[in-house]
Amino acid sequence: MKKVFSSIRILTILLIVFIFYNCNKSIDISKVEITFNNEEMFFKKNSKPFTGTINEYYDNGKTKMEMFVLKGLKHGSFNQFHSNGNLQTQSNFIKGEIHGKFTSYHESGIEQIVTFYRYNNRNGSYEEFHENGKLKICGNYYNGKRIGEFYEFFKSGGLAIYNY
Repeated sequence: MKKVFSSIRILTILLIVFIFYNCNKSIDISKVEITFNNEEMFFKKNSKPFTGTINEYYDNGKTKMEMFVLKGLKHGSFNQFHSNGNLQTQSNFIKGEIHGKFTSYHESGIEQIVTFYRYNNRNGSYEEFHENGKLKICGNYYNGKRIGEFYEFFKSGGLAIYNY
């Protein structure tokens, strides 16, 4: 009886390891043929929607892009990098739609744009920065449209105000 329980325990552990391994696939996009149909990603070989992490690399070996895909759609974190290794964009997706905070960075690593999305539409505050880190533009969006006042700060010290 002890031997049966021991065997069941070993099989259960192996099953858990197998499931965990297959749920966390990570591939280098340059080594696997993936086809894109609109916003969905499929294996070219069998046309099945891909689930897992996709990585893309520059020729210098540095990471160019990393994203998680669920049933062929971007889902979860999506990061792009400049060729120098610094982060270029950082965002999140839910079933193929950008949702939540979006940040882009100048090649130097300084924030360029910080804004928010709600299911593919800009929604909330928007800030854009000059390469020196000083504020360039700020305002608000609602359902993808600018609302209220937008302020543009010029390097020369000038200011423009736009009403929407």
